[in-house]
Amino acid sequence: MSRPRPAPVPSHLVRAAGALVWRFRDRQRPLVTGEKIQAEDIDVLLVHRPKYHDWSWPKGKSESQEPLAQAAVREVEEETGYAVRLWAPLTTQRYRLGTRQTKEVFYWVGTPLSDSTDTLTHDGPVPLRARRPVQHASSREIDEAQWLSPDQAHELLTRRGDRRLLQELLARAQNGTLVTSTLALLSNAATIPQDLWEGTPEALPLSRLGNYQALRISDVLSAFGIEAALTSPQASCTATLGPWVALSQGRVIKLAELSYEAITADASKAQQVVEKLVAQPHIPTVVCADHECLHSLVGPLEAATLAPQRDTSQQKILTYTFADFIVAHIAHTDSPEIIAREHHALRVKITPQE
Repeated sequence: MSRPRPAPVPSHLVRAAGALVWRFRDRQRPLVTGEKIQAEDIDVLLVHRPKYHDWSWPKGKSESQEPLAQAAVREVEEETGYAVRLWAPLTTQRYRLGTRQTKEVFYWVGTPLSDSTDTLTHDGPVPLRARRPVQHASSREIDEAQWLSPDQAHELLTRRGDRRLLQELLARAQNGTLVTSTLALLSNAATIPQDLWEGTPEALPLSRLGNYQALRISDVLSAFGIEAALTSPQASCTATLGPWVALSQGRVIKLAELSYEAITADASKAQQVVEKLVAQPHIPTVVCADHECLHSLVGPLEAATLAPQRDTSQQKILTYTFADFIVAHIAHTDSPEIIAREHHALRVKITPQE
């Protein structure tokens, strides 16, 4: 008897991103890190696609050079009208679309940044101010978006994988890991070559590519709801955060202990900055340092990271380069635990039109 032939290796991988957006039924109830939440206390946001006659989570394909986190918040707002921020990631869904095509969909937990679907008439919170406006999806693509109880959503969701995601969300709600603290570690964007610069190393400016990376970094910071920044005082780090600061008016604090000189001489003080953020609930915060020093800041995350989450990139990263972005999602239940850690590398290219 001949052996069955294996399925052909996909020649094209389609990447998409979305979010499971939830909110409290009591609209005045605050989000409290580590709080255990009952399913009957929340609603989730579903969309209906008339072309497929199905109910699903809002999602869509990423555009050229678009970071997946940015694609997730853009697609949610296009399909539902709600601008959201991302929390910890959920299980990635992977399935066959058709002949030699596989779709990979990255999902995060999401919450609305505003109760209103009209995000163009007000500045809103810090993350929303840094975000580009979007055009809502046509009714041919999405003809309905509804807030539903988890039980109602379970009944309506068409795909079994979507129902599993709902159960994952509810499990986090019940064990107190749905509302987390977000801590991002960011390396400076690309600089001009050192040998072309006559000034001091601390004043080394960004290159043309680096300025473009800084614009894209602002989009990712917005996607994760970043509201505050701690940064090295060196010019390349402050310039990397420049577009986000200008757009969002977010709070920025320069710390001498995050400078290249301080970290290379003795990294302990910079590590203490990260350790203090991990230890206590805090608003979404980014820490920016020189790309050659980022590994020293990632180190303190290891002790608080759950073993299965330590290498989400499936390989040990020993060095970091320009515009590397690490996001840690910290649950504060009995003790601080990093339940997920993401690595986003902004490998963007400048096109002639840009």
